[in-house]
Amino acid sequence: MSLQYPDSWKFEGIGFGVPDPAVEDVLELIDKIATGEKYVLELFKSAFGGAGNSSDYGWAVSDLRHLVYEKSDNAAEFVDCLWSGIEIAKARDVSVPKARVVNKLLESHDVPLEIEPPNLKSTSHVDIRDDGETLSETDPRVTGQSYVLQEPIGSGGYGEVYRATRSTDVAGFQYALKILNPSPFVDDEERARQRFRREFRAVKRLQHRAIIPFFEAGFTTDGKPYVAMPLIEGRDLVTTARHVDLRNKLVLFLELLRGVEHAHAKNVLHRDLKPSNVLVRNSDQQPIILDFGAAYVLDDADRTFLTSQAVGTLGYIPSEVVADPQVKTPLQDVYACGVMLYEAFAGKRPDPADYVSLAAIDPAWCDVDDIVQRAITGSKKRMQSAADFANELTDLLAQL
Repeated sequence: MSLQYPDSWKFEGIGFGVPDPAVEDVLELIDKIATGEKYVLELFKSAFGGAGNSSDYGWAVSDLRHLVYEKSDNAAEFVDCLWSGIEIAKARDVSVPKARVVNKLLESHDVPLEIEPPNLKSTSHVDIRDDGETLSETDPRVTGQSYVLQEPIGSGGYGEVYRATRSTDVAGFQYALKILNPSPFVDDEERARQRFRREFRAVKRLQHRAIIPFFEAGFTTDGKPYVAMPLIEGRDLVTTARHVDLRNKLVLFLELLRGVEHAHAKNVLHRDLKPSNVLVRNSDQQPIILDFGAAYVLDDADRTFLTSQAVGTLGYIPSEVVADPQVKTPLQDVYACGVMLYEAFAGKRPDPADYVSLAAIDPAWCDVDDIVQRAITGSKKRMQSAADFANELTDLLAQL
């Protein structure tokens, strides 16, 4: 009763999940199919990987909700489970909807999958076009969803960032689109693609005002992974902080650290925090962390692949990571934030081996100096979390 689709969609993921509103609509659809019959819910529980019977209808609803949300990270597997449940119920003479009803539900939530029994198919493929050159004219759905690359607006070890546009029947929209290149860190590009799919599902869960959201991710026609993000107009964190007073400097960094704290709570590390990766939006002075998770997504940092190249930017990498590139710890992000905080006051990065105190530059910065030193000291004496760092800044702000 399972649908037919590429094995990679099941085992490595399809690269996108099912949004929460679509999950809620699916649960409502299943409830309509069940019409109050607990045994029907048990059929769907089984289809979504559940075992055992719930004690009553209410518990069955609750248990099914948990199972359905567990599968929502992988849209292909989610749809497969739903259709399996429908087919099982149909075999028990339960009245069920046809594939077109499910397809309409998916389409209403922009989930690009379609059931054509016995197959599950993708309904979209995103093209990347250079200044109007269409790579494919055979499928009208392609040109309607293509990005047109404009000028490059950034670059780094993980790829190039472009201003990009995409037009619909309503209007044209602008994005920042990063085309990624994992080759500097991996020997097995297919394994890197699998990691990209897996880790993107973790990164897209981040929901914080200080973290840029990812609208979309996929692979270009030549196989390179990409991510599409909102286009942020602003200046980098350190440049902005250099031109504001002490209180506002601390407020900017407190916002940064709350975003880092949120990501760490979701088990996502950045590992390449630096001024150019944190923009302060012109419209409201909100710091926005860019490329969150890009380094974590792209390097295959296990003992087989990453043995000699530290992830990050020199000057913002702590000594323990330079010494052992296999180290993956939140303390790297804490260290980078400490370096940037010093830089925002002194105009240059600190040298931990020959530290020049901020108090020597301006005695009013003495308390900030104490915090910076605890953020960039050796790993054993360093602040142990972004939350600790943020709390120190909060206490200092309260004293001003």
